[in-house]
Formats: sequence, C-alpha cells, structure tokens
Amino acid sequence: MAVQKFFDRTKVTIKGQKGIWVILNHESIQKGATTKITGKVKCRNEETGEVKFCNEKNCELA
Repeated sequence: MAVQKFFDRTKVTIKGQKGIWVILNHESIQKGATTKITGKVKCRNEETGEVKFCNEKNCELA
C-alpha cells in the first residue's frame, strides 16, 4: 500500500523531468468505507503549465 509523502500544493522536482512541479492532488480509490492512495500524483509544471500524472516515488522536495 502506498504512503503519501507530500502534501498537495508542494513544490517538487521529478526524476527525468526538467523544472519545478507543483502537486495538484493525489489519486485515490474508494474501496468500501476506506479510501486507498495509489501513489500517483497529478502535477503541473510551473514554467510551461503542462499537467501530468507521475509516481510519487520519483518526486523530491524542491
């Protein structure tokens, strides 16, 4: 099970990607009464405005 390392709106760098990225939100799945975090985050590049999903394990604090 994945563990959330960063809060939303945190500035991070992503391995293999240029620039500073901002975490918009964490992807989660509703399973019955519990919510499970998948480990994927939706990020936006501050310079270009590009939005993409990436693995939270590849993120480092900027």
